[in-house]
Amino acid sequence: MGLLIITGLASIATKAGPVLQPLTSPDTQIIDMIQQVNESLLYYYNTHLTAFGPHVTGTENSMNVSQYIYDEFHAMGLFVEFHYWSFDDLTDRNVVATLPGTDTSSNAIFIFCAHHDSVKLSPGADDDGSGVAAVLATAKILSQYAFNYTLRFITFSGEEDGLYGSYLYAHNASRRGDNIVAVIDADMIGYAVTTEGGRLMTLAFPERAKWIADFVTIVSTLYRNKTNMTVLTYPHSSGSDFQSFDEYEFDAGSFQGYDCGYDSYYWDHIFHSANDTSDRLNWTYLTNVTKLLLAVIAEFASTPIELQVIISSPYQGYYYFFNVPLYPIHYWKNSFYSPRGIPIIFGSTTVIVDVIPRHDNVDVIFCLDGNIVEFFYDNASSHSWTIHHPYFYPLIGKHVVQVYVNVYTTSEQVASDEINIITYTI
Repeated sequence: MGLLIITGLASIATKAGPVLQPLTSPDTQIIDMIQQVNESLLYYYNTHLTAFGPHVTGTENSMNVSQYIYDEFHAMGLFVEFHYWSFDDLTDRNVVATLPGTDTSSNAIFIFCAHHDSVKLSPGADDDGSGVAAVLATAKILSQYAFNYTLRFITFSGEEDGLYGSYLYAHNASRRGDNIVAVIDADMIGYAVTTEGGRLMTLAFPERAKWIADFVTIVSTLYRNKTNMTVLTYPHSSGSDFQSFDEYEFDAGSFQGYDCGYDSYYWDHIFHSANDTSDRLNWTYLTNVTKLLLAVIAEFASTPIELQVIISSPYQGYYYFFNVPLYPIHYWKNSFYSPRGIPIIFGSTTVIVDVIPRHDNVDVIFCLDGNIVEFFYDNASSHSWTIHHPYFYPLIGKHVVQVYVNVYTTSEQVASDEINIITYTI
């Protein structure tokens, strides 16, 4: 049995993620949704956002912008709330709108987000009024339909200061045990000045979320004749709000315009300046990008999830003494590149894993830093394992715990989850 499991693991993708039902053809209802995206709707949202002028986190203008977004979500009939936060002498709020899923047996959540704060002097048309306009337009259209899984449309504050709003939201969501399957972040998606750039989008993702990039690539191919967009994917995990979710081991990816990443004029004269105005956006491009993003979000919310593996303990971003979470970690707060969600563990700690839905005949395989340490063969929906070195040496420093689950049905399914830890055991 052990040989069979090890042989089977050899074919497992390094970052398997959840198992979603394969996409094979466009959905006619999603095509109808795509066709409702238009320039005038995006222009309406973007120009109303920029009319507030610069809206720096913690200022009255930031409060006014978040209230405007709240009111727009509310007018769509969505359940909407403010998520208030305080950090590093700043106080502000995120705006969270929810469209509940129809599958009451599932707690799966998909997030589409952008950031509504800007820097001083900048009205933030592209950074990130373009992303917020796409979130609002997508929410307005999708709110008229029903989906299997819950959708959350979120605009964050504090992004320009250190990803504070999304960091604290992800921290709270992790502690609540939210089953956030995927996060799609839109940041600077309205600028295009070249023919090539006008048909390309970039999608950054951490290695653990490669399955998101693969899913997006399939969606972009299925709906290309409706969006005229091609997605370029590359592994990268920092610099926008999707990083906050990655830090808390939620799978996330971030869309950005192709030209704004390579055009020197953009970085020298528009980015984070008073010139970041609505008249500099390419409205055809922003419309096509939004069509693609809507298709991705709608497919996520519609496509059946066949298998999920979730590490439910230890909690992300906590100090642990053996199996006891002591208090949350808030360190390296001023860095865009800090591992703020990694738990720091003193003593031996047990990893608890949930397999959704419950399956018979499953192999649960625990790995440490890519090496198989232990496996189980049973039909339980919850599994646990005490973290240890394969040769029972002390564990000191940063390590990665990976969990793979094989389900043997008509076709073998493999799902995985992982957690980064800093541990000190003797």
